[in-house]
Amino acid sequence: MAIDQDFLRLIQRRGWRIVSADEEHVWAGCPREGCRLTVRLKPDGLVPDACGGGADLTEHVVTSFDVGRLFLRDRRVSLGLSIREVEEIGGIAEDFLAKFEKDKPSKTPNAQTFLEWAKALGYEVVLRPSFLPPLALRIIAETRAKLRSRITMFRVHAARRLTRSEEDR
Repeated sequence: MAIDQDFLRLIQRRGWRIVSADEEHVWAGCPREGCRLTVRLKPDGLVPDACGGGADLTEHVVTSFDVGRLFLRDRRVSLGLSIREVEEIGGIAEDFLAKFEKDKPSKTPNAQTFLEWAKALGYEVVLRPSFLPPLALRIIAETRAKLRSRITMFRVHAARRLTRSEEDR
């Protein structure tokens, strides 16, 4: 029995993360942090619920474009997708991803393209609070005397942006 979209959707509805697929099977992993359970599923077989219930998806911290690039390339390869197919899925212009995926890339994508690339491969980019770096702490501490005037300036800029957006309508 062939693998079709309905089968892949069912796997995801049951809470699994699709790891890879061939002509006859899909390997799916539990999305829960720390769980290493992987199952091999066939289209004519039972698709059990992933362990534990709701989503607790494993996070992958991306500290640089190179880390993200390698992660997304490995994900594409594990899904058996070509670069052109990922471009089509993500609505990314043809021949863009090849420039980003290659070792020692000559170009880096803009933020929107990176978001579309990740989404096409089943990932979302999430901004999570973290600790501020030491330089940010120093600058915050040193600029508190300027805070009142800055808040006023921020309000003026926000009002200008609002006026411009109203004019554009």
